[in-house]
Amino acid sequence: MKKLITFFTVLTLLSVAVPAFAAKGGEKGASQTAYDRASEESIFHRVGDWFATIGKSEQEKKAIISERKARRAAERTQNKMKQNNRQMHNEMQKSQKNMNKQSKDMMKGMKQR
Repeated sequence: MKKLITFFTVLTLLSVAVPAFAAKGGEKGASQTAYDRASEESIFHRVGDWFATIGKSEQEKKAIISERKARRAAERTQNKMKQNNRQMHNEMQKSQKNMNKQSKDMMKGMKQR
């Protein structure tokens, strides 16, 4: 009985892990494709804007919506800057490790002479 339960547990875990390998090397996966096609005017934003503008005049509605759109744009820009900063930091660390490795190899070569 324990073997049967273990078998089904492993089978379930493996079946959950399969979608992670859906994209072949270098291709975009399903979540990245969906993210690329996502609109900035998603249903979530529209519903939130609708709740925020219930019972307001047209001028107030336009002001609230434009303020919320500007805030979302600022957040997107800030997140993009953070992402670029992380990528640059990671690349800098990789190049630094590579330089350290090369200098160690060079020192080893000099000591062997």
